[in-house]
Amino acid sequence: MLPFKENIIQENSKFVLVERKFSSNLSSKELTWHRDKEDREVILKKGTGWYIQFDNELPTLMSVNNVYKIPSYTWHRIINKNKTNLTIEVKKYKWIQNKF
Repeated sequence: MLPFKENIIQENSKFVLVERKFSSNLSSKELTWHRDKEDREVILKKGTGWYIQFDNELPTLMSVNNVYKIPSYTWHRIINKNKTNLTIEVKKYKWIQNKF
């Protein structure tokens, strides 16, 4: 089971843009390290105290409206240090590997 609720905002031949909402009640066990098969861009829309972390890097505090690029098959996770709800937009690129 995924730790978020997802709604499709836009879809075309190049990408799918979705909104994801994460509850402040999630445990760190539910926010696991993972990789995705496509390139992604993540934009924080609502929430404070959320971090994004890439393999072999320190966590980075996410800021509203910043774009976080995640190349395909890159290990990453999000971390909630402030216990607020999180809303992000995720643009998932179709059939294009290593777009960045």
